[in-house]
Amino acid sequence: MEKLIPNVEEITPDSFLNSFNSILEYKKRVGLIPFLDNPADLLERAMLYATKYNNRSLGWASNIWSRSAANTVVINDTSEMKREHKILLLRVLEHVLAQGPLIKVDGAYGSPDSKVRMNVRVYVDPQFPDLAYRWRQLVFPPDKGKEPDATLFVFPHYLGNPLIPGTDKLMAVVRFPNQNFTVITLSSYQGEVKKGALCHWIYHAYKVGCTGEHAALREFSVKTVDGKWRRVILAIWGLTGSGKSTHGFYVWTERNSETYKKLFGINPLELVKDQEIKNDDIVAICDDRVYGSELGAWTKTEDLTPELEAMWKGAMSPRALHENTEFDERGYPSFEGKLFQYFGSPNRNARSVIYLEDTGYFYGDVNSSGRLNAAVFLSPGYFTDFAWVKITDPAFAAKVLADGRTVGHAAQAKELVGRVRFVPRFTEFTIGVKDDVHVIRFYEFLKKWKNEGHDVNIYQWNTTGRIVAKYKWVEKKLGDKTIMAPEPILQEINGTLKPIGGERPLIEETELFLLQAERGAVEWAPHPVWGEKVLIPKSVPGIRDERLKQLNPLSYISMEEFKALLKAQMEESKYTLQKLGLRLPPEIINAMDFD
Repeated sequence: MEKLIPNVEEITPDSFLNSFNSILEYKKRVGLIPFLDNPADLLERAMLYATKYNNRSLGWASNIWSRSAANTVVINDTSEMKREHKILLLRVLEHVLAQGPLIKVDGAYGSPDSKVRMNVRVYVDPQFPDLAYRWRQLVFPPDKGKEPDATLFVFPHYLGNPLIPGTDKLMAVVRFPNQNFTVITLSSYQGEVKKGALCHWIYHAYKVGCTGEHAALREFSVKTVDGKWRRVILAIWGLTGSGKSTHGFYVWTERNSETYKKLFGINPLELVKDQEIKNDDIVAICDDRVYGSELGAWTKTEDLTPELEAMWKGAMSPRALHENTEFDERGYPSFEGKLFQYFGSPNRNARSVIYLEDTGYFYGDVNSSGRLNAAVFLSPGYFTDFAWVKITDPAFAAKVLADGRTVGHAAQAKELVGRVRFVPRFTEFTIGVKDDVHVIRFYEFLKKWKNEGHDVNIYQWNTTGRIVAKYKWVEKKLGDKTIMAPEPILQEINGTLKPIGGERPLIEETELFLLQAERGAVEWAPHPVWGEKVLIPKSVPGIRDERLKQLNPLSYISMEEFKALLKAQMEESKYTLQKLGLRLPPEIINAMDFD
């Protein structure tokens, strides 16, 4: 009897792959079926345990209802492997040997003509055909006869998982960027499969000269103040729960234009045309254009209402594939978060796979029509943020991207809800290289484009944050240094932690601001601390001056307090970047400094 699985001490990334293939070959040799090759009956298999909503869409529940970022490790070099990593790989091989036929599905990220196209193969435990089916709906058909550029091994079982060395966290996911594969265990949350593959695509995008970003992509044409039509190619960055999909899928329609007329006296449809949704989640920013990754979207549908027309149409389509999504009295999908619960609290992370064409604003092309010319960073905060600002300095924009400042949401992890976080590039999916090289590449693009006369309007929005929520000053340890830092005062509302007090803009106000800014209709003023590097809106047609004052943090706190809050934010951000080992040029690191 040949030895199919190496001893635990002999396990490396390469020996794992060799052993996996040997197991499949051995099963085939003895007359057993090792895997089902892109089976045509995946949907029928998955439907056996699907919720069949009365609008004919389908839904499934996962055993974990958020990504397992804290249970994930990345192995960049074989020398980093410890016994615990090897034990998990050993357990996966043992499971593969004992398990029946795996499900193998193939797909590709990037359209067939894309410079960042990447073929992916996913092996899924046969007990989870829905994961294989749903993933395949998100991606393009693969290139026939081409070996995969990356492979995922998905076994959502407890396999006696060891702890991550030096922590009390079970090891669930292991990524090997340089051997181009990821192993996923424990969790049947679809996000692990989708994000697992996209981690490798982000690295792939970097290797072909671009930067892979956690951003949505949409386009529209605006009628500028001088009566000309201008094409807007807009990328929207944001961590899960910050509103990236809300604004990435946003379109002005006959229905919501009535709200704009009522609130602002403006019909947006007189100022915009040719709206397109291009991609929801991960894109590649390249010198020539923005390239989309996926043909479908897997998006958070928490609190989704018909007013968000494009996303609503996609999510309520009979073809939509739901996850952890409740039902209403009619047996239709419901996104209200009133019925299901997770760890005793209302579910805040319903998800849906939707077909982009079901939104009514997708026309088959996931790539932009030209270079990026508008960018939004969704960087919600509680203390010093205006509703919206415009960033004119490329180094400052790069620092905002590097910081990735946000507030925690249940979709990230339940213990992070409501807390201020710094997550570089608004993503936790960077492998192979550090976030700093992506930031620097984006910074070089901005400088190059500026020298060539190509303008990129860069905005920072305070979406899910607050304009001066209630807070207290607390001691915070930053390495060997202790500082005084603000901490929001949170309260539990319907099982969810939320900040107390503070103002926030309506979605319609934010989208009107975007429309007027891209038209050239906004009147700007220098930021009270950063001057001409950052501009604040002095006048936005349709929004009253009194309302702009309500969205200004200096309406609630003194300049002295404002500067103290900013100083604390800067110290914490610099500490985080240093702790993570990011090496950025001084002009980026110090871009927010002030006297």
